[in-house]
Amino acid sequence: MSISHAVLMCHAPIVVPEVGGRRSDECAKTTAAMKEAACFIVDGAPDVLVILSPHTQRARTGWCIVDGEALFADFSRFRVPECTINLPNAVETVALLHTVARSRGLETVPLPTHPLDHGAAVPLHFLCQAGWSGPTVVIALPWSGADEVAMGEVIRTAAQMADQRWAIVASGDMSHRLAPGAPAGFDPRAKEFDQRFTELITAGELRAAFDIDSALRELAAEDVVQTTAVASAAVDWDSRGHRTLCYEGPFGVGYLEAVLHGT
Repeated sequence: MSISHAVLMCHAPIVVPEVGGRRSDECAKTTAAMKEAACFIVDGAPDVLVILSPHTQRARTGWCIVDGEALFADFSRFRVPECTINLPNAVETVALLHTVARSRGLETVPLPTHPLDHGAAVPLHFLCQAGWSGPTVVIALPWSGADEVAMGEVIRTAAQMADQRWAIVASGDMSHRLAPGAPAGFDPRAKEFDQRFTELITAGELRAAFDIDSALRELAAEDVVQTTAVASAAVDWDSRGHRTLCYEGPFGVGYLEAVLHGT
């Protein structure tokens, strides 16, 4: 067995209705798409869930994998402390990922247990609401020198060795510069990245989405390409069952939810 399902989900806390409050209507389509993506994963009944987060603490060169027996988070930073996440860490899976990665010369680093960042917590909130309570892995990107394709291949190989069905979630937001007042400032060209990336994901062109011009990526201040590339490589760039669920940018940041692979 291997990776049975892969999705892209945004990680904006405001799309969690308890956080968004009165502004939730402005991103209601995204919230609905997050619920749909989460249900797609849970309905697939995976043995293990892997989350790729661009905001989880990074090592200088290696891929951090959250260690420990349990994964936990809350949204107290966003004034909703009662909104919590508690999941079992997939300890055996984590050990296997370290072993496979190192056998291929890819550095991995155990990350001590700590409250999860919003890059992991926001998708997991929707997944838990959809009924997920199983073993989960959280992986962070390196600061530099990332080999996304190699890490995706490590994940795929580990799933095959474990003879399990794994699901993978790429957490990422699109341009952070879509409008005046956006988190990274405004650039009128930022929308070009969102348009191109959305077109490619919608067409199932996963490799081409990874190859978008680096200057345009930097201008857009995106954090979606790397995690999507890892997830895409994990399914061997197989976009069977792909579909775009929603794209919108109501707060100056682009949110895209999509099924990358589903069998």
